[in-house]
Amino acid sequence: MDRTEPRLITSVERGVATVVIANPAKRNAMTTAMWRSLPELLERLAADPAVRVLVLTGAGDTFCAGADISTLRETPESAQGLAVAAEDALAAFPRPTLAAVRGYCVGGGSQLAAACDLRFAEEGASFGVTPAKLGIVYPASSTRRLVALVGPATAKHLLFSG
Repeated sequence: MDRTEPRLITSVERGVATVVIANPAKRNAMTTAMWRSLPELLERLAADPAVRVLVLTGAGDTFCAGADISTLRETPESAQGLAVAAEDALAAFPRPTLAAVRGYCVGGGSQLAAACDLRFAEEGASFGVTPAKLGIVYPASSTRRLVALVGPATAKHLLFSG
């Protein structure tokens, strides 16, 4: 596999499974293939008795810039379904999940971080929920998760302002 090809890199060491979102040329934007593969990857890690915790992070200086819209061949609704399936799989992971955030964490990246049990952000990390800027309706399950995490007022601010 070409080292520059967008992918999810997985390792397990001392009970810690690390999943790295690797598409640094596009600020770790998730391609359709990456969204599609994440639930299966999480299922395999959940079945591994050596895994005690999962850390989700991004390659380089960015966590995840959301969806790589240049790879979306589906309708916005079905592409959004892929993101929600990945988010739900992460939220249902049977062991603790942590998002290690540096740099940008926007759009679908924010959805992934919100689906983790804990989020740790480096100083200077930036969060944004961008569907309003793109004319997309944020999924209901993602909205509920966001409201539960940050409260209604902050969720509205994020959803309306991007």
